[in-house]
Amino acid sequence: MNIYKPSEELLDTLHLAQEKLLRAERHKFIKSAEWRRNTIPDSPGIYALFEKNNKLLYIGESGNLRKRMSEINRTVNHSFRKQIGHQKFNGIKTSKKFNDLVESKLDEYFNDELYVAFIEVFFGRLEIEAFLISNHQQFLINSMSERKLNSVINYLNDFK
Repeated sequence: MNIYKPSEELLDTLHLAQEKLLRAERHKFIKSAEWRRNTIPDSPGIYALFEKNNKLLYIGESGNLRKRMSEINRTVNHSFRKQIGHQKFNGIKTSKKFNDLVESKLDEYFNDELYVAFIEVFFGRLEIEAFLISNHQQFLINSMSERKLNSVINYLNDFK
C-alpha cells in the first residue's frame, strides 16, 4: 500500500490541523470525571492548553484525550503541571509532586485559569504535534525532545 502524499498535500493537512485546533472550542478545565466523560472524547488526538486570557501554553498529543485530561491534573503524571508549578509557584521539581502549598496553588490555577481545546486525530498525531510545537515554540512552556523533533522534521523535510 502506498500512503505517500505530495508535499503540498501534507503541508495543507498540517496547516488545516493547526487551524482546527486553534479555532476549536475552548473548554474550561474541570477536575471531574463527569466533566471528562461529558466533554472530552475517548479517542486519540491533539490538545492545546490555554490560560483564560487565550494565552497558548502547551500542545500535546495522546492516544486517549479523556485519559490525558485525567493525567494532566496529577503532578506525577504530566510535565505541564510540573512546569507550571516550577515557573509560576517556584515549586521544586521532584519525581513525584510538589509540597502541599504548591500543589494547592496548582489546583487553584487549574480551576481558575486553564482551558483546553482538542481535535480528534487518528493517524499522524506525532507529526501534527511536532509541526504545531515548532510553529508556536516561542509561546509554549513545552518542547519536544530534540531527538523526537529532529526525527519528525527530517521526515517532513523528505516531502519538501
